[in-house]
Parts: sequence; C-alpha cells; structure tokens
Amino acid sequence: MRYYADSEGGDYIEDPTHADLVALVRALNRDDNTFFIVFPDDDDLEWSIAVLTRRGGLGGYEIERSDSRTGENSTVPAADPVAIATEVQAWAETTAAIQNTP
Repeated sequence: MRYYADSEGGDYIEDPTHADLVALVRALNRDDNTFFIVFPDDDDLEWSIAVLTRRGGLGGYEIERSDSRTGENSTVPAADPVAIATEVQAWAETTAAIQNTP
C-alpha cells in the first residue's frame, strides 16, 4: 500500500521512509508549519494520521488518527520525533493493510 505525507509548510513526500517522517516531525513549528498528515494513495480508502504541534503552553506534539471504516478517531500526546515516526509508519501500514482486505 502506498501513502503520502503532506505538511502545512509545503513538504509533500510520496511513500515516506522512517527518516522522512522523523524529518517532518522535527520541521514542525508553531508559526507556519504546525502539522503534517499522512493519507493513503488510494481515494477509496478513508483514513489519515496527523502529527500536530500541541496547542497551548505544553509543547510537544499530538498524533491524531482517523479511520472512517472502523470509526477510530483518537488523539494522543507525544514527544519523541523518532517514536512518533515509528507510530505513524506502523499505524499507516496496518490500517492500509486492513482496508485492503475484502
């Protein structure tokens, strides 16, 4: 399954690697690049996972998962860019595999 990442700051990466996702997290800021979203490269699949800078004075990030097929819609705080990239990649690959199952 193919997917892509698109950031508020204008970065667009097809099939991002773990290193690409870490770089996207590290590039986030509170001014003009506050989030990036990973989408499937298939318009029939309706899931996404986003990484956002945390609102307020708490710092860090949030991971927002959305899957219309299962009804999942969750947000969790996160801090480490490497762990965030691992979570994003694993969730995207697992969700894509599940949605491709008839």
